Amino acid sequence: MTQSKRRRTAYDDSLFRIFLWSGFDVLICLLSACGLIALIAHFSHRMTKDIQNLIIWCFVLTLPLSYFMPLVSLLKARKQERILGIFWKDRTDSHRPVCDRDWFLSFDLGGFLLCHRSYIQEILGFREVEQTTSNGRSTTYYVVCRNIQGKTCKFKFSSLDTQNNFLQWYGRHPVEP
Repeated sequence: MTQSKRRRTAYDDSLFRIFLWSGFDVLICLLSACGLIALIAHFSHRMTKDIQNLIIWCFVLTLPLSYFMPLVSLLKARKQERILGIFWKDRTDSHRPVCDRDWFLSFDLGGFLLCHRSYIQEILGFREVEQTTSNGRSTTYYVVCRNIQGKTCKFKFSSLDTQNNFLQWYGRHPVEP
């Protein structure tokens, strides 16, 4: 009898590894932009002291800028673990379907969302906020909940699909707006 190997997902990773992967794409984009600026300046023979300083500052600020949002997400996850006394590293439900797992994991808005089912006492509602800027329109989706401490908390999503996945995971069916 052979065992079929289950495909490894982000749900199988440690919290630190999730933190690293959530900022990796932004890090690569910023490093590529810095490298492109350096190459253009070098090959155009316009490498002045000011441009060298700009390139150095680009490289210095790349790491903090790319991992700011993942750090915020990591701190929120650690706070949630402390409140619950349930830790990400102790989960044993990775073989179950996504909707049946105790933890919800989603990479969104430059960071990640990690939430345990026991942390949410009830969902109070959800809303859509549309912002118009000079570059166009953007829509942000929020799920407003009451946590186990009785405090109101908001979960922010960049797409309606991700919000609906969260609501389905929690056991609520999304209501059409």
